[in-house]
Amino acid sequence: MLKLIKEKLSSGMGRDVVWTFSIQLLIMLCSFAINKLLASRLSMEDFGQYNVIKRSVQVLSFVMLAGVGIALPRYIPLYRNSNPPRRIAPLMNASFIYIIGVSLVVFLVCMLFSKQMEDIIIGQSDNLQLLIVALAYAFTLAMSQYVFAYYRGIGNFKWYNGTQLAIQLLIIMPLILLPILTVWHVFIAWLIITTILVTCLAGWELRGKWPSLFTLQPSIFTTLIKYSSGRLVADFFQFSLAAFPLIYISNIQGLQTTAYFSVGIFFVTMVTPIFSFMGIILLPYVSQALARSEMATANRLIKRLAITYIGASLLFISVIYIFTELLTILLFSSDYVVTKDLTRIMILSILPQAVYMLYRNTIDAVSVIPFNAIFLGICLGVMVIGFILSTTLTHYAWVYLAVSTLQGLLAWGAWTLLSKK
Repeated sequence: MLKLIKEKLSSGMGRDVVWTFSIQLLIMLCSFAINKLLASRLSMEDFGQYNVIKRSVQVLSFVMLAGVGIALPRYIPLYRNSNPPRRIAPLMNASFIYIIGVSLVVFLVCMLFSKQMEDIIIGQSDNLQLLIVALAYAFTLAMSQYVFAYYRGIGNFKWYNGTQLAIQLLIIMPLILLPILTVWHVFIAWLIITTILVTCLAGWELRGKWPSLFTLQPSIFTTLIKYSSGRLVADFFQFSLAAFPLIYISNIQGLQTTAYFSVGIFFVTMVTPIFSFMGIILLPYVSQALARSEMATANRLIKRLAITYIGASLLFISVIYIFTELLTILLFSSDYVVTKDLTRIMILSILPQAVYMLYRNTIDAVSVIPFNAIFLGICLGVMVIGFILSTTLTHYAWVYLAVSTLQGLLAWGAWTLLSKK
């Protein structure tokens, strides 16, 4: 058994798993530090607004990314393992142009309906400057995901994870060093830092490759748009599921209540990235297996991972449930201890969300049909209806759990059917 484990870990995929898991844990620790600093230095209302903007920016950035974050890790391995191998420069250029076009549309729509978007994106009216900063930061995050998707597609998981960790470490610095900290200062500092780092990474990857910038193939646009458009909708639904609860509660019950509800969401989202790390590797791995007709091997791996995910998620739920009060004080402050019962309901969502994160990338690897977009659209609709019918934070928490359970069941059912083919 030890020999088998050693062989697995020393394989190419094994090294990628160990590296990704280790760095993603460090990134998770950075998110703890960021959350603690913001909860301590911002007022409760400012902290509530920060969470609204953060979730809104995540939605906007993945709309601007236009599904390219999934398309590149799928098509780069397919191109490189085709017979004969195909060049990826036209694919990268088409993806970049596609992102720019979608981002311009998003920006224009937000400017045309700026009054309404201010309430939705930043949680208050008459603050156009903060709205523009949020849009600019969302675009910068989209470009960073474009670079990360390239690293993921070529199988360079050291750079994929290392650059993400670098960004997390750098954005902690202004939270420590700035003498006065407001929501405005946070997002301006993050915008500047992320822009500089992404520009440096893109410049490094393009060194000596400038002629490839002008390589375009119209047929790739058709392929990219056909595959990515459904994933764009899926990304929008995915991050709307994350953003909608806080946006809705901030408009219905105020920013302080939003801050309370964000505690439960934080405990869920601090754990789920651990489960997403394997999906990071699975999408290019399954795409490569598909190109090489090795799906039986990939399917066996996924079955074993499902058992591991279930066991690990139950362990995390148990630990957080037992130490809810202590963890709340450590990661937030004693003012948020009143949310412990709410948190204990919401952390049950870790199990179905872990199941979803395992299967979503494998589904995208084997199917052009955007099943995830369909499932997430159903879940978002259920969440909207559930929140409208709810009146208390406890009701919202149960709706959140129910939607997460539905999300996991749909993904599991789809992969069960697809894997038989």
